[in-house]
Amino acid sequence: MKASAKTKNIGIALLPVLFAGLVVAAPQQQGPDSLEKPTRFEDYLPEGEGRSLILQGCVQCHELRNTVSQRKAEKGWRRTVNEMVWRGAPLSADETETIIKYLAVSFGLDKPLADAFKKKPEQKH
Repeated sequence: MKASAKTKNIGIALLPVLFAGLVVAAPQQQGPDSLEKPTRFEDYLPEGEGRSLILQGCVQCHELRNTVSQRKAEKGWRRTVNEMVWRGAPLSADETETIIKYLAVSFGLDKPLADAFKKKPEQKH
């Protein structure tokens, strides 16, 4: 019994050390200029009537990385948004139209892709 109590005390004493190791070893979040993982995709949503609807309806199921890194014509955005509604996005018909128009204007084919979403060329050594 004494050996197991001693082992238990050592285990409890080591918990703060183990926790500290996990915190130090945890990957650090990267800034919005990083290709791997910008921390706030909503920062890439321009102001507009559909912005708040997207922040309310779309982020319930997924992050916005794909949304802000794609460029589509209105027809493409319509297909995407309608698919999300079909999958259960809680949007009315008017809200759906507002989001489609917002995305087509904000992330249309003519809009440049933010540097954070461009693939960086691999460096040869």
